[in-house]
Amino acid sequence: MKYKPQLSRILLAFLLLPYVCLGNPVCEPLEDGDLKDPQAILKRAIEAVGIPKVQGKILHFQNMLSNVQDYQSDRTYPPFFSAISSGEVWFDPQSGAERITTQTVFPGGGPSPASTTLSGAQSLFVVRDSGPTQIPGSPLTLRRLNAWAVLLDWRDSSGIAVIGREMYRDYQRIVLSRKAGQVEERLYLDPKTWFPVKVDLTEPNYLWGQVHVEYLYSTWVEADGVFLPGSSFRVVDGETILSRTTGNIELKDQSSAPNLKLPNSTAPAGDTTPLFLQPLPPKTTKVSDNTYILTNPGYSEVITLIDNKVYVFDATQSEARAKQDDDLIRQLFPGKHEIFVVVTDLAWPHVAGVRYWVASGATIISHRVSKDFLTKVVDRKWTLSPDLLEKNRSKVKFKFVPVDDLYLASGDKLKIAPIDGIGSEGALMAYLSTDKFLWASDYIQDLTQPTLYAAEVIAATTRFGIQPEQAAAEHTPLTSWKTVVDAQAVKNR
Repeated sequence: MKYKPQLSRILLAFLLLPYVCLGNPVCEPLEDGDLKDPQAILKRAIEAVGIPKVQGKILHFQNMLSNVQDYQSDRTYPPFFSAISSGEVWFDPQSGAERITTQTVFPGGGPSPASTTLSGAQSLFVVRDSGPTQIPGSPLTLRRLNAWAVLLDWRDSSGIAVIGREMYRDYQRIVLSRKAGQVEERLYLDPKTWFPVKVDLTEPNYLWGQVHVEYLYSTWVEADGVFLPGSSFRVVDGETILSRTTGNIELKDQSSAPNLKLPNSTAPAGDTTPLFLQPLPPKTTKVSDNTYILTNPGYSEVITLIDNKVYVFDATQSEARAKQDDDLIRQLFPGKHEIFVVVTDLAWPHVAGVRYWVASGATIISHRVSKDFLTKVVDRKWTLSPDLLEKNRSKVKFKFVPVDDLYLASGDKLKIAPIDGIGSEGALMAYLSTDKFLWASDYIQDLTQPTLYAAEVIAATTRFGIQPEQAAAEHTPLTSWKTVVDAQAVKNR
């Protein structure tokens, strides 16, 4: 419930600084008798869940994790498919190290081979036979699902403040605040029991600019004299994205636990971007004098010059990647050209550069069903770190061309067509007639065996009378069309 402080409360707030969240209409001043020392509050919470009882043992539990794949489902609206993981977690309260081994099932495959990560408060490692290797990515996404890790990480942090009380899930909670990098993070604790209730923050996001993230702890259970949430959730802009169910909680001797020693961190602070989203400089593959494939470890894209117009096939990763593509266009195709960006499908990493192109005046060509989602992407206000579009919003016009049948540009030099199989509804492919080159979006991924995606691309070429000689896709290099077709005839093993 929203709370509007009266004048007397405002005066009281000044007297209680820094222990109140002045200016936040949902946060009330502390009450008489409340603890005002953040470390004292954290000590009470750590004792409440039973961490001091561990006495040199290791916390061990099984869990199931549902990870909603909203960013790559076949629609931009619910329901979304989930990756389901079964896992085993080892947590050392003395060092703060957390080791998680998981097997994951995606549609059409799995369970995957077991994979293991090891994390501390600042770094994330993948564990292989050769030992732990640091990887990009934040350890906090999964780590915040562990209420014990949260409490200990907060205890060991500096700059923690008690900022007041707030109504959350029907009861008043004590709210602490700290800085996690450049982001303010808040921890909600129940003053009746001192159990943690949630972590709250605004988090940078490559597509939406920023998102409101909550980690919620509920359905607490007792085992071996300690307490853990039976359910933990990551909620993003009000939608549950991660759901962890915990079972088989026990305290184990260190001798029965796997290696939990954290290696020294080697990555620069803040280097947490997954490799597939890193806008590393793309390399060029020449298809013809006027067509190039631009490839980095995350994604390939295509630029082509047709009748003094430049067409860009997909805008992946980020504004930084789109700016690199723009620079390559200027180098490879000197002069002034009108730019058209063909958005072939709406997986979030595939469209993270669209805002740059819209801000630059480009026209977006996409499937007719894409307009609502792309409008939402363009209209989103980036308040945490304004991008080019946000800085020039008053001058920006979203120019959109819908495609729901064969679309011809420059006569028939460029053909854009819907794939529209059952697995590719809403997706497009693009064909350059002069080069006899097909851009197959993300729908040719495997050249070793039959796939539904590739079969639907082949069916679409037949339907529209397109006869490629070569093809490429976001994760498939330039290859002969015969290789694509022949893969569909390979017998499944």
